[in-house]
Amino acid sequence: MPRIVVVMRQADGTETTRVIEKARWLDGESLQSLALDEGLRIGGACGGMGLCTTCRVEIIEGAESLSRLTREEKDFRAQNLLKETERLACQCSPTGDVTLRYDP
Repeated sequence: MPRIVVVMRQADGTETTRVIEKARWLDGESLQSLALDEGLRIGGACGGMGLCTTCRVEIIEGAESLSRLTREEKDFRAQNLLKETERLACQCSPTGDVTLRYDP
C-alpha cells in the first residue's frame, strides 16, 4: 500500500511530520480523505468538490504516484491559482508513495 508522508508547516515556521500507512484503503480514495481518517484536516471549504483551493498541497516527492489532474485542477492552473508542484488534496488519489506539505 502507498505510504503518504504529510509535512505540516506551522505559523511559526516549524514543521511536523505524520506518516499515513494503512493496510487497506479504497482505490481512488483522495489524499484529503486519507488525511482526514488520520485526524488531519486539509481544507475542505467546498466539501471536496474541487471548487476552491483550500485543500491545496505542495507535492514534494511522488507526483508521478498521483492520479491525473482533474478538469478543476487544470482550470485553477490556467488561472495561476495552482502552481505546477501543487495539487488539490480532494481531487487526487495516490497509487504509490507521496510526500506532501501543507499549512494547517
